[in-house]
Amino acid sequence: MTVEGAGHGARPARQAAPVAVWMLAMMTSLGPLSTDLYLPALPLIGADFAASPAAVQWTLSGFLLGFAPAMLLFGPLADRFGRRPVMLGGGLLFLVASLLCAIAPTLPALVAARVLQAIGACSGPVLSRAIVRDTIPEARMGSVMATISGIMSLAPAVGPVLGGLVLAFFGWRACFVLLSLAGALLLLVLWRRLPETAPVLDPHATRAAALLANGAEFARSRIFRLNCAVATASYAALFGFISGGTYVIQQGLGISPAGFGLCFGAVAFSYFVGAMISRSLSTRLGTRRMVRLGAAIAAASGALGLAALLAFGASLATVLIPPAATMIGFAFTQPNAMAGAVSPFPHMAGRASSALGFVQWGIAALSGLALALVLDLGGVALASFTAGWTVLALLLALRL
Repeated sequence: MTVEGAGHGARPARQAAPVAVWMLAMMTSLGPLSTDLYLPALPLIGADFAASPAAVQWTLSGFLLGFAPAMLLFGPLADRFGRRPVMLGGGLLFLVASLLCAIAPTLPALVAARVLQAIGACSGPVLSRAIVRDTIPEARMGSVMATISGIMSLAPAVGPVLGGLVLAFFGWRACFVLLSLAGALLLLVLWRRLPETAPVLDPHATRAAALLANGAEFARSRIFRLNCAVATASYAALFGFISGGTYVIQQGLGISPAGFGLCFGAVAFSYFVGAMISRSLSTRLGTRRMVRLGAAIAAASGALGLAALLAFGASLATVLIPPAATMIGFAFTQPNAMAGAVSPFPHMAGRASSALGFVQWGIAALSGLALALVLDLGGVALASFTAGWTVLALLLALRL
């Protein structure tokens, strides 16, 4: 099977085979699980290494800073060598890096291991989006991506709860031991069940000249630019709550690590609810309308959340309810914006997915570092951060 426009010298791969949605969700869950499982441990990691919140923040932002450039690596590799071998290599790296995190003797060593963990984890979202593009008709891509996002959202819903329990009994290093076990399980599943889906193998996919030409093609595509920008702004707002919420909830409101896990899980579960709604609406409304609707819900929730916090002060209600409503909007926006960005490029879906992920995760990492510098335990900086990014996402979505 070949694809028109794949380029001179492209070599056919095997016929694309269906891939179970649950397996794609497992692949995509590597990133959020790597972050959310250990979130309750951030204050204890800081205490253990005598480090400030801004220094400990590098275990999060360093992860994203490793994740983002690695996105540019896995897409071309997947288009050149196939989805299956590249995904297996990423899973193996994730497993080794998770073990290194568990035994890290210093904070810089933990940050370095987290960067390696990120490189392995980023293979999941890049390859899952490419596999969806390989095997799913364009009209159903938004719905399938929403289903994957919904299943994936169980990781951030369950991760902090499980992490809080593990932390209470075994300490923060046990969180990374658990991630190692998850990586080993995923690697076994992929080895036995993941088929090759690439419709064509392009021997030129990893060449510098080809990559520069691909980047220029993405930049010229208005559909790619706008969908990528909306997905990026939305994810930056979501990452703000992931990175800053733990300090506001635990240290600002005095909630225990186990209690934080329950609070964060409740907020993350709203993403699951939104994704299930998005799954049923995407085919009927289309990706563009879903992106706009989700961005409007998130922007309204972000703005009202900031107003409520300024009016009534920090409490569980003002800190948790607005992000929960915002998550529903994200669940509409994210999968449909990602599907919209990748859909024009069936002949290089891996590279399109890489470019999208690089921009999305890179800007989120930098914005998370900026938030750490101004974060207050009263939650005003976090709420302002969320409101700003969600309003920007809406303005961009209206241009689609």
